[in-house]
Amino acid sequence: PTIIIGSDIPGISGEALAQAARLLGGHDAVLGPASDGGYWLVGLRGLKRRAPFGQVRWSGPHALADTLAGLKDARVALTGTLDDVDTLQDWQHWQRQPPSLRLQGGRGHPADRILGD
Repeated sequence: PTIIIGSDIPGISGEALAQAARLLGGHDAVLGPASDGGYWLVGLRGLKRRAPFGQVRWSGPHALADTLAGLKDARVALTGTLDDVDTLQDWQHWQRQPPSLRLQGGRGHPADRILGD
Protein backbone atom coordinates (compact mmCIF):
# COMPACT_ATOMS: atom_id res chain seq x y z
CA PRO A 1 0.00 0.00 0.00
CA THR A 2 1.11 3.53 -0.80
CA ILE A 3 -0.28 6.93 0.21
CA ILE A 4 0.92 10.15 -1.40
CA ILE A 5 -0.07 13.61 -0.18
CA GLY A 6 0.22 17.06 -1.67
CA SER A 7 2.68 19.54 -0.25
CA ASP A 8 0.19 22.42 -0.50
CA ILE A 9 -2.34 21.31 2.14
CA PRO A 10 -1.97 23.59 5.17
CA GLY A 11 -4.95 22.05 6.94
CA ILE A 12 -3.75 18.46 6.90
CA SER A 13 -3.80 16.64 10.22
CA GLY A 14 -2.49 13.39 11.60
CA GLU A 15 -6.09 12.23 11.98
CA ALA A 16 -6.74 12.85 8.28
CA LEU A 17 -3.76 10.66 7.37
CA ALA A 18 -4.79 7.98 9.86
CA GLN A 19 -8.30 7.99 8.40
CA ALA A 20 -6.89 7.51 4.90
CA ALA A 21 -4.73 4.60 6.06
CA ARG A 22 -7.73 2.95 7.74
CA LEU A 23 -9.85 3.37 4.63
CA LEU A 24 -7.12 1.99 2.39
CA GLY A 25 -7.09 -1.17 4.48
CA GLY A 26 -10.51 -2.10 3.08
CA HIS A 27 -10.39 -0.55 -0.39
CA ASP A 28 -8.30 -0.57 -3.55
CA ALA A 29 -7.87 3.20 -3.48
CA VAL A 30 -8.52 6.20 -1.27
CA LEU A 31 -8.72 9.81 -2.43
CA GLY A 32 -8.81 12.99 -0.38
CA PRO A 33 -10.90 15.52 -2.33
CA ALA A 34 -9.76 19.13 -2.50
CA SER A 35 -12.33 21.92 -2.55
CA ASP A 36 -11.25 22.97 -6.07
CA GLY A 37 -12.15 19.67 -7.76
CA GLY A 38 -8.76 18.04 -7.42
CA TYR A 39 -7.47 15.98 -4.53
CA TRP A 40 -4.89 16.29 -1.80
CA LEU A 41 -4.23 12.59 -1.18
CA VAL A 42 -4.15 9.40 -3.20
CA GLY A 43 -3.62 5.94 -1.74
CA LEU A 44 -3.44 2.69 -3.69
CA ARG A 45 -3.38 -0.93 -2.57
CA GLY A 46 -3.22 -3.97 -4.82
CA LEU A 47 -4.69 -2.14 -7.79
CA LYS A 48 -4.89 -4.31 -10.90
CA ARG A 49 -5.44 -1.48 -13.37
CA ARG A 50 -2.18 -0.20 -14.79
CA ALA A 51 -2.98 3.40 -15.71
CA PRO A 52 -5.82 4.90 -13.65
CA PHE A 53 -4.38 8.40 -14.14
CA GLY A 54 -3.93 8.30 -17.93
CA GLN A 55 -6.95 10.44 -18.80
CA VAL A 56 -6.82 12.90 -15.89
CA ARG A 57 -7.07 16.61 -16.69
CA TRP A 58 -4.60 17.80 -14.08
CA SER A 59 -4.62 21.15 -12.28
CA GLY A 60 -8.28 21.81 -12.87
CA PRO A 61 -11.76 21.21 -11.52
CA HIS A 62 -12.08 17.79 -13.20
CA ALA A 63 -9.07 15.99 -11.71
CA LEU A 64 -11.02 14.11 -9.02
CA ALA A 65 -13.86 13.12 -11.37
CA ASP A 66 -11.39 11.99 -14.04
CA THR A 67 -9.45 9.91 -11.52
CA LEU A 68 -12.65 8.31 -10.22
CA ALA A 69 -13.53 7.43 -13.83
CA GLY A 70 -10.10 5.83 -14.22
CA LEU A 71 -10.77 3.79 -11.07
CA LYS A 72 -14.30 2.76 -12.11
CA ASP A 73 -13.73 -0.95 -11.44
CA ALA A 74 -11.97 -0.38 -8.11
CA ARG A 75 -13.36 -0.03 -4.61
CA VAL A 76 -12.65 3.63 -3.81
CA ALA A 77 -13.10 5.51 -0.53
CA LEU A 78 -13.12 9.30 -0.15
CA THR A 79 -11.82 11.10 2.92
CA GLY A 80 -12.91 14.53 4.07
CA THR A 81 -12.44 17.51 1.77
CA LEU A 82 -9.54 19.88 2.44
CA ASP A 83 -8.37 23.09 0.81
CA ASP A 84 -5.16 23.13 -1.17
CA VAL A 85 -3.15 26.24 -1.91
CA ASP A 86 -2.55 26.75 -5.62
CA THR A 87 -2.65 30.55 -5.82
CA LEU A 88 -2.01 33.62 -3.72
CA GLN A 89 -5.79 33.99 -3.42
CA ASP A 90 -6.02 30.46 -1.99
CA TRP A 91 -3.38 31.33 0.62
CA GLN A 92 -5.13 34.57 1.52
CA HIS A 93 -8.42 32.66 1.90
CA TRP A 94 -6.69 30.16 4.18
CA GLN A 95 -5.21 32.94 6.28
CA ARG A 96 -8.67 34.45 6.81
CA GLN A 97 -9.96 31.25 8.43
CA PRO A 98 -10.35 31.32 12.22
CA PRO A 99 -7.21 30.06 14.00
CA SER A 100 -9.17 27.26 15.66
CA LEU A 101 -10.23 25.95 12.25
CA ARG A 102 -6.71 26.17 10.86
CA LEU A 103 -5.26 24.35 13.87
CA GLN A 104 -7.78 21.51 13.61
CA GLY A 105 -6.69 20.58 10.13
CA GLY A 106 -9.08 22.19 7.69
CA ARG A 107 -12.82 21.86 7.64
CA GLY A 108 -12.84 18.67 9.61
CA HIS A 109 -13.48 15.24 8.31
CA PRO A 110 -17.12 14.33 7.70
CA ALA A 111 -18.32 10.77 7.65
CA ASP A 112 -16.44 8.74 5.10
CA ARG A 113 -18.07 8.35 1.72
CA ILE A 114 -17.45 4.93 0.24
CA LEU A 115 -17.76 4.26 -3.49
CA GLY A 116 -17.94 0.88 -5.17
CA ASP A 117 -19.48 -1.06 -2.28
